[in-house]
Amino acid sequence: MMAFVVVLAIITYIDRVCISQAAPEIRSELGFSEKQMGAVFSAFTLAYALFEIPGGWLGDRFGPRSVLMKVVAMWSVFTAATGMAWSYVSMLVCRFLFGVGEAGLLDFEADAERGLAQHLLHLRDLCAALTEFA
Repeated sequence: MMAFVVVLAIITYIDRVCISQAAPEIRSELGFSEKQMGAVFSAFTLAYALFEIPGGWLGDRFGPRSVLMKVVAMWSVFTAATGMAWSYVSMLVCRFLFGVGEAGLLDFEADAERGLAQHLLHLRDLCAALTEFA
């Protein structure tokens, strides 16, 4: 289970940051201003912050495996939906709901073999930060 959660954590990191690389093309294709694109980024962050605790509660209440599969399905659907957004509002909704889905994962990351899993996840963050300078 721990390896699965670590792989999911890496995938979620990639999901979170890849939109910044696509932002110029998204802005051009959908006609977003820089301010609107910033709001799109913020929609994800807001949802992620708001639904972190409810996601953990759901995991405690209904069991981590059941909730984890639903979380993965939800964020997968809204990752795909992001590519199908046709307007500013549809992009905001997709990114917000993507954040809701992804918020539930952190509780499971912390629960799987706590010490080792957390260290591996922090190593992932360190590697990601170092690659920014490469």
